[in-house]
Amino acid sequence: MGTVGELERSFSSSRDDITKSRVLLITGSTIGNALAHALAEDDNVSRILLSWRSSEPKISSDKIKCFQMDACVESEVASALERLGPLDGIINTIGLLHDGSVKPEKSISRLDTAAFDKTLTVNVLPTLLLAKYGRKALKDSQDAWFATLSARVGSISDNQLGGWYSYRASKAALNMALKSLAIEWRIALPRCTVASLHPGTVGSPLSEPFTRRTDPERVFTPAQSASYLKEVLHNLSPVQSGRFWSWDGTEIPW
Repeated sequence: MGTVGELERSFSSSRDDITKSRVLLITGSTIGNALAHALAEDDNVSRILLSWRSSEPKISSDKIKCFQMDACVESEVASALERLGPLDGIINTIGLLHDGSVKPEKSISRLDTAAFDKTLTVNVLPTLLLAKYGRKALKDSQDAWFATLSARVGSISDNQLGGWYSYRASKAALNMALKSLAIEWRIALPRCTVASLHPGTVGSPLSEPFTRRTDPERVFTPAQSASYLKEVLHNLSPVQSGRFWSWDGTEIPW
């Protein structure tokens, strides 16, 4: 396990070389780990800084360096972004659909205020904090990304089934935050592409209880989803900033 300070010191001696290629920060999850490994295969990516909160991921690439950070704690995010130095991309993959105290509501009668607050916090706050403290780190990049995993169920236009009040509302709020950020950064960071990304239905701890009856061919492995998302990111440019993209490269209506 590495601390933020140890990572900063390990990179300082080769900072001149690092700035010649892309350095990315990815907040960890099952998909985040897979995406880090997918992007590490790119020749123009020199370092990937992968954060984790409670379980250190298994790494098989020398380009990936892990450090512990709770992205819902402002002081930890501020400290990390201050010490990690210049970045060419920040990708947040943290999300909450269920845990021991949170379950998607099939009916409004199942709404629990504590669960709602937790869902909203985990699904929105990390992106806001990463944007707040990541702006300085991204400002000198010639081709930056700021992206967050959202979900198609966060699209108001696409909602045909209802239910899942907390999760849908939190992802809709996340999308609105990204839209506002893209507008602000058109002037502040004109070379940065802000994107909301739908990874598809992925077999992971987050989705496992809800994919048991799904056609297996419609459930991606984390590696499959990461491969698709990598392609989407590579095809985006700042003129497309502030939009919502599916894993297959199609645009999703807000």
